[in-house]
Amino acid sequence: MSAAGRRYSIAAGMVVVAVALGAVFGVLVARAVAGYDITTVRAGESADVTVGDRTIAVWASPSDATTYCSATDTETGRDSFSQQLASSMTLTIGSRTWGRVGVIDGAPGSTHTLSCSGGGEPEIGYADNPRVLHYVVLGSALGGTALLLVISAFVLALVTAVRQRSAKA
Repeated sequence: MSAAGRRYSIAAGMVVVAVALGAVFGVLVARAVAGYDITTVRAGESADVTVGDRTIAVWASPSDATTYCSATDTETGRDSFSQQLASSMTLTIGSRTWGRVGVIDGAPGSTHTLSCSGGGEPEIGYADNPRVLHYVVLGSALGGTALLLVISAFVLALVTAVRQRSAKA
């Protein structure tokens, strides 16, 4: 194989790797979204919730429902519910749209009693708090790497083509 052929092969390989990075990111996000399951609690009833390796998000449906929630650490009796969120978030699972109303924060393994009420008897649910920042950082890193690979492949192919044209002249 000629030197030009090797350079074109390398450029093609770089594009294939860039596409593969995009596919890997898509699969990771799809698996995270597909596996997200909200455990429901009837409004006005309480539920004991155990914190895992991250905070617990509390959701209400419909997403615009007026909802008041509280959570108490069952061991210490301290308030563990926070409505001071950096951003609002909604999820649509099936035909139901959920709005995040707050988070339960506690040590891993701690149990908290969650109580919520609201006008119109909204559906209440909880699940591990989504790691949105995790996917933004991962997507930015993979997207930046893929973009760099595509640009590098284009430059390599362009330089190779220009060299071949100059050699023929």
